[in-house]
Amino acid sequence: MYVCSGSLIHYHWILTAAHCLQRSKNPANYTVKVGVQNLPDNSTELLLSSIVIHEKFNSQMSYDIAILKLKHPVAWSPLVQPICLPTTNFKPTIGSMCWVIGWGQEKTKGTNRPFAETESSDTSSSSLVCQMNKTWIQMGVVSWNFGCGRRRFPSIYTSTSHFTQWVKRQIGDMRFASMAVPSFLSPFILTSYILLVSLGSLWLL
Repeated sequence: MYVCSGSLIHYHWILTAAHCLQRSKNPANYTVKVGVQNLPDNSTELLLSSIVIHEKFNSQMSYDIAILKLKHPVAWSPLVQPICLPTTNFKPTIGSMCWVIGWGQEKTKGTNRPFAETESSDTSSSSLVCQMNKTWIQMGVVSWNFGCGRRRFPSIYTSTSHFTQWVKRQIGDMRFASMAVPSFLSPFILTSYILLVSLGSLWLL
């Protein structure tokens, strides 16, 4: 059963929301699937070696960010690609086109929205990605919302740029995107970095 979403930010590391990992802190209880396009799917299954939850994460959903370390490095392919993270001072321009990418119960969901619109069709820990200067950059992780696309009830995102330094401290060889960095992903594989993680019979994406 699917629980949450995540994105590959490094060949060893996955970015996700901290609240997805409250059931267990033991990496042996989780399984990751990468390159998933449909559920069920026979895509690559990977194991975790460690879980790093932000030390200030709390029940009020503050600091809702975590990273997962893969036991073995992932092999890049047309369906398995990393997403860029922004630098600390990176600011998207109003009107930039962004996508919320995650999973429903049966199929992939990708919704494009102009930046700063409140309506969305996201799911827990889905990735908010924007294309700027031909570079795909993950600007946020879905933390919580009041339901799908309800007026006056915006979705709440964890800002990835706010946690750039935290991620960098955990992953020594990370590189972060600036406006000059070339694109990692082309539009036709935009959803390919979404991955599934399972906890027992539960899929934690």
